[in-house]
Amino acid sequence: MRIFKRNRPPCTLELAVRLPFMFRRPLVFLALLVPFVSSISADSKTSDDPAFTEIDSIVKTLSDITGLTEKHAVPYGRMSKRQLRQFLNRRIKKTLKPDEIRADELSLKMFGLVPQNFDLKKSTIDLLTEQAAAFYDYDEKKLFLLEDANVGGETTTLAHELSHALADQYFNLENFMEETPSNDDENLAHTAVVEGEASWLMIAYELKHAGQNPVPTAEMLKSVTDSGETSMADYPVLKNSPLYIQQSLLFPYSQGTLFFDAVYHKIGKAAFAEVFTHPPANSTQILHPDKYFSHEKPAEPELPKLTQEGKEVTDGSMGEFDHMILLQQYLGAKANELAPHLRGGQFRIVMSHGRDAKPVLLYSAEWDSARSVMDYFASYRKILQAKWQHCEFSVEKPNLLAGTGDNGSFVVWLSGNVLRSVEGLHDDAEWQRLQSMPGL
Repeated sequence: MRIFKRNRPPCTLELAVRLPFMFRRPLVFLALLVPFVSSISADSKTSDDPAFTEIDSIVKTLSDITGLTEKHAVPYGRMSKRQLRQFLNRRIKKTLKPDEIRADELSLKMFGLVPQNFDLKKSTIDLLTEQAAAFYDYDEKKLFLLEDANVGGETTTLAHELSHALADQYFNLENFMEETPSNDDENLAHTAVVEGEASWLMIAYELKHAGQNPVPTAEMLKSVTDSGETSMADYPVLKNSPLYIQQSLLFPYSQGTLFFDAVYHKIGKAAFAEVFTHPPANSTQILHPDKYFSHEKPAEPELPKLTQEGKEVTDGSMGEFDHMILLQQYLGAKANELAPHLRGGQFRIVMSHGRDAKPVLLYSAEWDSARSVMDYFASYRKILQAKWQHCEFSVEKPNLLAGTGDNGSFVVWLSGNVLRSVEGLHDDAEWQRLQSMPGL
């Protein structure tokens, strides 16, 4: 599952945070699509902008580290905060239909990942404009700094963005982000490749610029994974966002950087091409690079079926990241123990059949053993109780749960190593049929 999962991301917006080890790490991003940036092109004034005077030198250093020579100069310019907010609003309006935004928001709410009064569009724009610094637009192939961004003589923010630009010239990041992924979790993995490679290079650039070996140390990499949490107080919008929103925005940078480092240490400089030409298939491969090297693919468990279904609202994949955050939100540390045992998950939201149509969640999650699926079955029971104000169980068996919640009736059952769930039912006959399936 992803925020704005239908979005086709050709640019990345970076919100920079001051960190140790003399580098700035981008904190938050949202990829969007619309030709609005073309009206904010670089002008004669920006050619004298001190923030851009080091571009040629930065690119040369990045090329030395990666072995990728710049094919052409990168256009650049400034953008005001007001223009940025207009940019985000226009891009979302142009790219996403209101129904699509509502569908993504509904998915998060039905899984209990955000409150029922959560406004996804407003929250996203607020997050992105909180501490905006710079972004590289994959569509227009331009680099932008915010007018009030305090970058001055600091080159690390530009190094991150120019890492995107250099990779884009070789691997067409717009297509990499837009066309290749077959599901939401794979899209998250691709985003982690893009941001992880650039974040790793940003540290490597600082090291090489200081005359040191351009390979980040374990301590530096740990700072990337720790910095999002430690700097949260400086960003009230981010700090007050739901856990899933926070971690969705941090994951590509923190875990993506560690993933790229693992690939680099295994195959060296070839990693700068390998992660784009043979990208990871899901968030599991980002979290566990050994599964990337062994080419382990995610499972796609079959979803439950209703006798009669109305219109489909949305569908998608539920990967290890999604389950990790869901478990972490409601069960704390158990997430780190159980989530890695997931083999793959899917969901679909459909409207119930009839005049008074209501959204129904169809969900399946496959686990690697009988023990792990039973652990998740017990955990999901607690999640149901916690995510609703009202949850009453009418049936509780070792392989079946049924009852009523805030949005209607539910049935959760086990079939082999797969947990399946139907939530939001308002048809008593359908509810009874699901409880009476063979094996239950």
